Amino acid sequence: MKRWGTLAVAGLATMILAACSSSNSGSSGGGGGGPVGGDGESRDGEVYDETLASDVDGETIAITVLEPTTVTEGATYPLILHSHGYGGARQSTAPAEGSLMARLRDAGYGVISIDERGHNESGGTIRILDPTLEGQDLLQVLDWAEETLDWIAYDNNGPDSGLGKGNPIVGAMGSSYGGGFQNLIYAIDPKHRLDATAPDITWNDLRYSLFPGNVFKSFWATLLSAAGNLPPNTQDAQVNQGLLEGMLTNSLSDENLELLYFHSLASHCAGDNPYTAAGGLTAIDALVTQSAQDTLFNFNDAYHNYSCLKAQGGDVRLLTKAQGHGIDNGDGGDHCGSIERADATFAWFEEKLYGRSGVTDFIPGVCLMLGGSGDDAVMVDDVPVGGTEVAIASQSVTTGEVGGLAPVAVPVYTAPAGGDVLAGIPMLNVTVTDPLLGDAGVLDPIFLVALGRAAGLGQYEVFQNQYRPVRGYGAFSIELNGVFERLAEGDELLLLFYGGALDQFAGSTGVVGQVNVEGSVSLPLIGTDHQTP
Repeated sequence: MKRWGTLAVAGLATMILAACSSSNSGSSGGGGGGPVGGDGESRDGEVYDETLASDVDGETIAITVLEPTTVTEGATYPLILHSHGYGGARQSTAPAEGSLMARLRDAGYGVISIDERGHNESGGTIRILDPTLEGQDLLQVLDWAEETLDWIAYDNNGPDSGLGKGNPIVGAMGSSYGGGFQNLIYAIDPKHRLDATAPDITWNDLRYSLFPGNVFKSFWATLLSAAGNLPPNTQDAQVNQGLLEGMLTNSLSDENLELLYFHSLASHCAGDNPYTAAGGLTAIDALVTQSAQDTLFNFNDAYHNYSCLKAQGGDVRLLTKAQGHGIDNGDGGDHCGSIERADATFAWFEEKLYGRSGVTDFIPGVCLMLGGSGDDAVMVDDVPVGGTEVAIASQSVTTGEVGGLAPVAVPVYTAPAGGDVLAGIPMLNVTVTDPLLGDAGVLDPIFLVALGRAAGLGQYEVFQNQYRPVRGYGAFSIELNGVFERLAEGDELLLLFYGGALDQFAGSTGVVGQVNVEGSVSLPLIGTDHQTP
């Protein structure tokens, strides 16, 4: 394994859009740390810009401080860090009335919004949240806040921050790239200053997100790299080189795959990342939200983030909704049943940073939306993975770019009287062989697997537009993308094998050919007796 000095300049296939100590983490978060004192005069909170010179290389770190709407002399307030999506920019003006950030400021939270390295007014180049670059910049912002802002609340029972105050009471929020920065701080901060996070529509392992089944997600890589190169953003030259590699060859070098992995929470969860804070990951309170219709970071990314963080011992919950990276299939609402993400996030910080007990009781451990809008949903104790196993007889599947060819549709289940609910991660166990040469096939077959149902003569509805590529010959045991549907009585569930190109994988589906596929699929069928939020 190469050290980060080498990895940080490795070419890369794309881009997209800590832990709390035992004394200020877990279900209690920074409990009771909110405003203290405050018998002096009050003033309107200010919104102002600051620039720091990065301790790494002197590059500019641009931030905006958004004080609580009202600041009372002598009072202290929790701090929330915020950052933007890939190619975006920080919140540099007072937020719109009624927005989540405005609600938080009105309720007594200060916010620091950050331009990530290479974005907007921050210098350097976009390195996809490299712990040696973006990561150090983010820790420096926290250090600056502690040294400079006299209104930040502290947990006096926490480990000493070096200022004699314990740890600051800190949360973090943001979506996509703005979710990734939260996981990065959580994993590498030696002071474990984050008490509560709310990562939305972000990744777990960029190798999976961008190169699932060793097939390059060219649509998203092209779109998001364009955003990274759009002035005033500056995307690293090596990132662009890696994108070109993926587009031209439908492959990524080992060096590029390492870079994707070590810029992902997955590497910290596995204990593989040399920049994880000493002692490994610790407990954090995290509200993980993800779009079930997201075709960039699909539900499986959220599930693995949820599983990793939950294993550390904090209060970790998972909500799905429709809104996300769904440009090629349309976005829906930002809610799971009746639970709006903004309301859940606001309540999360109220309980975890202010210690207001019980305000998150309406948020289930796991809320899974059904269908396409998020209006229908179920609450479950945990995410089903696999389930009812169904054998798949040998199927002849066409591979390669053959646009318009109908999929091979294999019936795998019919909903009984009263219907059923499919919600979770199906597992696929199949063997792929050449019709003539068996395992010794010489081509490079690629096909796509989805779950869905018939939608008219020769037409099919693919649940949440989720396709999983399979490449090569041999035995495969893989997670299909998470799917979430309510099945009416008599609905026939189909396993669909596609050989044609899709927007998500345009130009990445190989040559035309034939393969035989047989094995089984395990379906997360959970019945209809679950409560709806």
